[in-house]
Amino acid sequence: MSQYSLTPLVDRQDLSVECINLLNQEWPRSYTAREHSQAKSSRSTPPMSFLLIQNDTDKLIGHARLCLIPNRPNSCWIESVIVTKDCRGVGLGKLLMASLEDAAKSFGFKEVYLCTKNEVIFYERCGYEKCDPILHSTTATSAFPAIVAIQESKSNEEGLGTSAIPLQNGVVQRKTPDSEMSPLLPVPPPPPLDLKKSLSKPLSTSDHQCMWKKLD
Repeated sequence: MSQYSLTPLVDRQDLSVECINLLNQEWPRSYTAREHSQAKSSRSTPPMSFLLIQNDTDKLIGHARLCLIPNRPNSCWIESVIVTKDCRGVGLGKLLMASLEDAAKSFGFKEVYLCTKNEVIFYERCGYEKCDPILHSTTATSAFPAIVAIQESKSNEEGLGTSAIPLQNGVVQRKTPDSEMSPLLPVPPPPPLDLKKSLSKPLSTSDHQCMWKKLD
């Protein structure tokens, strides 16, 4: 770890734009949405984002986020785990996870959870086991973010998997101003969500796998 350091994003605001571009290589979102999410995770306590940095070059290598889990004060949720493409395959993903788990332990967490689509084997090699899905608290504004995350598969940030549709040159592009967009017809509101009925059944994560690990 002497060659690399895990640093809270709040302490490296100078890398904010690089962090946004790194995340959008895998999970494209608008610049505004990224800024909003990043601002909410630029904290010194969870929910918070961490950056893996190469010490001698000050290069941004990876990113991961620790979030809270409602009614589980001894547990935390890991999301948005990514290593830059030119640094994959040399063990830095495992280093990032081990460093993140150390950070979780420093906050008193005893176990960690995450959800992945394509990287089950990777996380199993990091000591994680498959488990049932749980509700968790992300940096998104939602009372039930796990349900929203399942529905919004385009913004699913689960780990080190292959990218979705990359942006131009892997760099985030700002959205077209509203004044330049054609007016759209209003969309009818969705039917009300019966939370009592919805939460009485296990959440289906489709092809996504929830995983768990007890911290030593």
